[in-house]
Amino acid sequence: MAKALGMKVVIFARPHHKDWIISEGFHYAASVKEAAADADVISPHVGLGPQDKEKGGFANEGLINEEILSVMNPGAVVVNYDRGELVCVQSLDRALTSGHVSHAAIDADLFKNAATGELSGPMVPYLELHPKHKGKLELLPHAAADTEHVSRVEAAKQAVDQIYDVVQYRKVVNLKGDLPHGYHDGQSRTVNGVGSVTPSDILALSGDNLKEIRKLTGDLSIFWGALEATKDEDRRAELIARYAAKATKTANVLNSIFANKGLHGPYYD
Repeated sequence: MAKALGMKVVIFARPHHKDWIISEGFHYAASVKEAAADADVISPHVGLGPQDKEKGGFANEGLINEEILSVMNPGAVVVNYDRGELVCVQSLDRALTSGHVSHAAIDADLFKNAATGELSGPMVPYLELHPKHKGKLELLPHAAADTEHVSRVEAAKQAVDQIYDVVQYRKVVNLKGDLPHGYHDGQSRTVNGVGSVTPSDILALSGDNLKEIRKLTGDLSIFWGALEATKDEDRRAELIARYAAKATKTANVLNSIFANKGLHGPYYD
């Protein structure tokens, strides 16, 4: 979503994700601090992580702390719609007070004891900050999610299709966990995109764009053509083992070009 708004997106993740992140058109950072350096916005999406038995709590608690906030650009924005504990509340308080962080949006669990009215959950520490930073601190109780109408409808239709596939064909699409005995994996699937491609979008492609697209599609054609032409199952498995990762990465790069040039969606002339 940030990329769609024209932002340069830098992602910190485990090293084995690096090539895939780059292939999808993003920038890779080897640490949280590197990702935060000179950033205008930071948004964690890592979960709490495993329990930290030595320190207590979870490994990622306080991940966004004073050290991380200090390397961001003055007037930066913090968006945490993951877990409230990921941001150090005291560090955020100081950054909001100094103006180094101009705005923060926090979505976290908040619970109320029906009998006593007592509040609990990771949102509670932020409630104390709100009066000090009115207009700069947005707090949302972690309750529900919504999205624009078309994707919501497409997702509902896909959910029905997936249930039907399980019941009728014993096929599991978007598998989570272990595949049940007697069922087969239907691979992953996302909802249909929104938007259209026009002749002007294609005419806007430069000679370099066309050259790169031709090369990428040619590389993909070689791989898929070899699989199609190979009837021996062992030989097919060997081709997949040797070239499938490269082919998938090539497809990611191609998809990134299409996305950047507005070539996703139906075609209307």
